[in-house]
Amino acid sequence: MGCTLPFAISLRVAIAASLAVIAVACGSASPAPTPKPFTGPTPDPALVAQGATLMQQKGCGGCHTVPGVPGATGAIGPNLGGVASRSTIAAGLVPNNSQDDLKRWILDPPAVKPGTAMPNVGLTDDEATRVVAYLETLR
Repeated sequence: MGCTLPFAISLRVAIAASLAVIAVACGSASPAPTPKPFTGPTPDPALVAQGATLMQQKGCGGCHTVPGVPGATGAIGPNLGGVASRSTIAAGLVPNNSQDDLKRWILDPPAVKPGTAMPNVGLTDDEATRVVAYLETLR
């Protein structure tokens, strides 16, 4: 039993109308936030290298694409390219205005944003400092 012509046309019109509504809704979204300027000190190259190594060891690339970290091609979480330039993280719900903000987030994401899919991976404070040093290079 096939569709009758009037039904098929009505279905096409309904789909087209739905797509038009979606396009208008997407077009009226707020503009992308302006990247924040770099205001911190230049990270210590040794800390940066150690941070990249930790990101590989802790499996960050299983969920995130992390530029400069071999094998870090995950697609579950956001791509971390440019993360240091973002004024917010965690779907725009967590401020990212300083290295301390980023460190607080990576130390215990569920404490900062309850319900987040990002787990607490058990970083020490020292390890988090090193990971943030690396992330701060991703502008």
